[in-house]
Amino acid sequence: MYQPILLYTTEEHGCSLTTFYVRVEQHEPTLLMIKTCNNEVFGAYCSSRWCERNAKDNRGQRQAYFGTGETFLFSLYPERSKYPWVGIEGDKVQHGAELFMAADSKMITIGGGEGQAIWMDENIRYGKTDHCQTFNNPPLCPSGDFEIRV
Repeated sequence: MYQPILLYTTEEHGCSLTTFYVRVEQHEPTLLMIKTCNNEVFGAYCSSRWCERNAKDNRGQRQAYFGTGETFLFSLYPERSKYPWVGIEGDKVQHGAELFMAADSKMITIGGGEGQAIWMDENIRYGKTDHCQTFNNPPLCPSGDFEIRV
């Protein structure tokens, strides 16, 4: 069992995706927690190291998505819910349901296929949440769009 440590917080480290990557990219797993300006709280258990965003396939192309089926979403407020990967039961899933984590210098995405469960901008200030095939989740906050509390 891992003893949790706080690696990054906007309050202490600022609103920078670059700083986020420097502080967290070698750690696995990570817990991404978001609190919005409307006090909604949700996030994701991220199964893979964030440095995998730079991994290349056998053709030398950067992989768009990475991570494993251990990744899951959760909501803590206003409702408590957990959204595991839809393929966790061993069922065959479509490619869109195997899109766990994606990240580059401009954004972070958790989940994919017909929407993104969590998307955050490069300033870790604004984001959106939609239903996605990977977790078959509803939007994690009522409006879909959110501003992250610093």
